[in-house]
Amino acid sequence: MKRPILYEKRFKQPIIFDGLQDGLVSPTDIDFCFEVGNKFLLIGDCKKDDAPFPLGQKLVIERIVDNWRATSKISLGVIATHSTSPEQSVVLANTVVTKVYYNGKWSDTFMVFDNFIKRTAERFDIDKLKNLSWLRKE
Repeated sequence: MKRPILYEKRFKQPIIFDGLQDGLVSPTDIDFCFEVGNKFLLIGDCKKDDAPFPLGQKLVIERIVDNWRATSKISLGVIATHSTSPEQSVVLANTVVTKVYYNGKWSDTFMVFDNFIKRTAERFDIDKLKNLSWLRKE
């Protein structure tokens, strides 16, 4: 099932952080988050090819993942990359996971996102992730 974007014009509207910075303190954005049954969290960001991974964004992902893990829940942070032109939509399933934060450390990897989700669902036995529609393709 394809889930529609309800407010496409608003979806494309940038959020500007002007006036909300003070030195190193400023808002950041995270591109995606899967939370399943208060048991599993996957949070991450998409970057164009080798775009930098800002320290503030890295710290936010680490802290959220670490706080979930501290409550004995499964949590991972990921960075996924793509080569999509600005005129096209980035399809998360087709991006490549290049970094994974788990158990307090970052590891390099290279796996298409839909394969990463499938393996993660199997590894941690997350049934609701196993049933994602794009994973059932035969």
